[in-house]
Amino acid sequence: MTPRLTIARVSSLLVAASLGLTFAACSDPEPEIVERICVAVTEPITLNAGVFGHKPKIQRTSNGNLIVIYGDVPDASKIVFDVKGDVERPARDIFVRTCMPSEGTSCNLATDWSEPVNLSQAAELSSMDVAWQGGDPVDNRMPFWGDADKPNVKTAGTALVLTWTSKYCPDGDPSTAEVDAPVQRAVRYLERGNRVVPFSCTWVAQSVNNGVTWSAPQQLSDGQRDAKQDASRGTFNSETKQVQWAISWQEDPLGLQLGEGDGPGDGASGASVSGGTDVWYAQTTHNITGPNDNAFAWSAAYRLTDNFQGKFGIAGQVNPIFDADGVNVPEDMVEKGQAGASRPNIGKVGKTVIVAYEETKGSEGLDEGKFIRYHTFDYNAPPSDPEGQAGCVISDPARNARRVRFVHQSAADAGPGGIQLGIFWKEGVADHGGPSDIVVRRGIDGLAAANMVPAVDPGCATSVYEEAIALTSERAENLSSMSTTATLDNLNDDTEANDEENALAHRGVLRGRDLWVGYTYSEDLVALWAQLNNYDFFIRRYNVDDGAWTLPLNVSNIEDTGINVREPRLFATPKGTDACANDPAFCQNTDVVYVAYGTQVNESSPFDEGPDDLGIYITVSDDRGETFGEPQRLSTAMGIYFADDENAYESQLVTRPDGQRFYGVWANNHLDTGDNHVEYISGDLFTVEGEGVTCEMPASE
Repeated sequence: MTPRLTIARVSSLLVAASLGLTFAACSDPEPEIVERICVAVTEPITLNAGVFGHKPKIQRTSNGNLIVIYGDVPDASKIVFDVKGDVERPARDIFVRTCMPSEGTSCNLATDWSEPVNLSQAAELSSMDVAWQGGDPVDNRMPFWGDADKPNVKTAGTALVLTWTSKYCPDGDPSTAEVDAPVQRAVRYLERGNRVVPFSCTWVAQSVNNGVTWSAPQQLSDGQRDAKQDASRGTFNSETKQVQWAISWQEDPLGLQLGEGDGPGDGASGASVSGGTDVWYAQTTHNITGPNDNAFAWSAAYRLTDNFQGKFGIAGQVNPIFDADGVNVPEDMVEKGQAGASRPNIGKVGKTVIVAYEETKGSEGLDEGKFIRYHTFDYNAPPSDPEGQAGCVISDPARNARRVRFVHQSAADAGPGGIQLGIFWKEGVADHGGPSDIVVRRGIDGLAAANMVPAVDPGCATSVYEEAIALTSERAENLSSMSTTATLDNLNDDTEANDEENALAHRGVLRGRDLWVGYTYSEDLVALWAQLNNYDFFIRRYNVDDGAWTLPLNVSNIEDTGINVREPRLFATPKGTDACANDPAFCQNTDVVYVAYGTQVNESSPFDEGPDDLGIYITVSDDRGETFGEPQRLSTAMGIYFADDENAYESQLVTRPDGQRFYGVWANNHLDTGDNHVEYISGDLFTVEGEGVTCEMPASE
C-alpha cells in the first residue's frame, strides 16, 4: 500500500490547495529549517463488517498489540429507539478486532486483523417490554432489544477493561451469584412521541492477554436508575501479575435527561441530570494465574456520592417512570435529591483512585450553575463518611463549572516538586453553552486537594450549599483568556474579563516535568455566528523547572472562518518497556507530542440545526510542543464543504513509546447512503535534511 506523505514540521506553511484550506504561517526566526520531521500515512482501511460502525476506540498494549473496539449491528431487524438521535435504528453490540504489528504484518490490510468478535452479545436479547413506539404503556409493549451505548476501554500492561451501558439488564441483583428477577425501569419521553424507553445498566468485560481473548460480559448495575458516562482506570504489576481496577458511572433515578441542546453537543448525553443522580463505583483486584484468566470478581456497585439522602418522590411532575408491566412505579419508590452529579472521570495512581465530576449546586433554584467536585481514596476503600462522599469543591463556587478532565502520573515519574495531577475544566458565569474559559489547577507532590496549586479552601468538602458558596479558594489559572493576544498576566484573569470569547474541548497530557493543555478557542462569539471568526486549537505547556506556562500557540491555524476545529485529540508517548534494551521502538521519547482534530462547517448560530462534519487532520511536535507543523489531512474524507459525499469524525489515536509511529481510528460516514464505517490508519515519522529540502520519502537502498 503506497503511503501518503504529509509534512509535520516546516519553516513556513503552504496553501493546502487540494483541500480548499489555508493555514496561517508560523513565526520562524530562521529562513530555512535544514532538518524536517515528516509524516507518511497509509490509505485508511475499513474494519467493521457492516454499515453501522459506531464510536471506535483503539488501544495499544505494552507488547505492541493493537486493539480496536467499536459498535456494530449483528441483526438489522432488531430495531430500537435512539433517544439521543431521536430516530429508530438497529440495536448495536460491541465488537473487537486485534492485530500485532510485525516484520511480516503491517496491520494496514484488513486481512491482517483478527475476525470481529462480539463482546456484548445482547443486541438480539431483551430484558424488558415497553411501549417504545409510543401509545398505551401497557397494550403497546414490545421487546426493547439490548442496545449497547459507546464502548470505553483502558489498558494497563497486558490487561484491558472494557465498559459500556446497555438496555439489556436481566439480573435484578448483580452483587449475587444467582440471576435474580429483573428490576429494570423505564422512562416515558413526552417530547419523543410518548415513547417509553428502558433504563440502561453498566456492563464490563476484560482481557489479561493483550486483547486476544476476553471474559464473558458481566452486569454491574441493576437498571433501577439510568446508567451513563461509564469510565475505568487500572494498574498492572508486571512482577506479581496483579491487576487493580476501578470503574465509575452515573445513575439518574428519572432516566436520561434530554437537556436543552444549547451546548456544542446533541443533548441526551448525560450532562443534564435530575436531583438525586449519583456517581457509582466498582473495583477489583485480580491475580492473573494463566494466559486466559480473564474472569474478574468485581465488587458490588457502590454509591460514591451523597445526592440521594433517603428521600423519594417526583416533585411537581407527571410520573414518567414505568416498570416492566407498563405501570407507573409508585412515586414513593423513586429516589430524589437536591443536587445531581454528572460526567464523572476516573483515574488511578498506585492504589489511589481519583474521581472528579460536575454537580448541580443543590441551591433549590437560587443558582443554576454547577460545581466541580474532586475525590481521592484508596481504590478498595471508597469513602463512607459525609466529608469523603461530599467531595471537594475545586471550582469557583460563584461560577458555572463543567466538563472536568484531568491527567496524572506517579511521584516517581513527576520527580521532586513535580506535577502529579493536572485538572482543568470550563468555567464562567453563563450556562447552557454560554461563553467560558478553560481553567487549571496542578497537584504538586501529591494527588490530594490539599496539594493543588493554586490552592483550594481547606473546607472544600461540603454538601451544604451555603458553605460551598462561601468557599475562598484561590482562583484557578485561566489558560484561555485572550488567547490570540495573551501575556502571562492573563493567567490571573477572571473568567468574565472578556465575555465575547469562548473556549471548550480541553485536552491534556502530563509527562515528567511537562504538562500540556490544549483547547479550542474563538475570540468573538458574535463574529463566529457571522462566520467572521472560527474555532482553532490552541496549546500551552507548563514546565516545572521553568515554573511558567508558555503563551497560547495556535496549532490548527485555519484561516477559512467557515470551518471550525471539532473533537481535538492531544496524545503523547506511553512509557517504555523492558523490550527497549533490544528494540528502540519500545523506548519512550517524551519530546514527541501529537495533535489531531476533526473539522466541521461553522454553523454556530443558535438558529442552525447543527454543523456538518468534514475531515480529520494531524500534526506533530518533536520538541515538547515548542513548535508544531502544518496540519495535514489524515482522513481521505473531506466533507460536504468540499463537495465530498463522505465525512470523518471522532478520531482516536495512540503511538509507540518512541513516538515514531502512530495508529488511529475514526468514524466515516457516507452522506448519500447513511452508511457508517470504522476506518483505521497508521503513520510514521521520518527526518529529511538539507537546505530547502522537501518531505520526500528517502530513496530505498
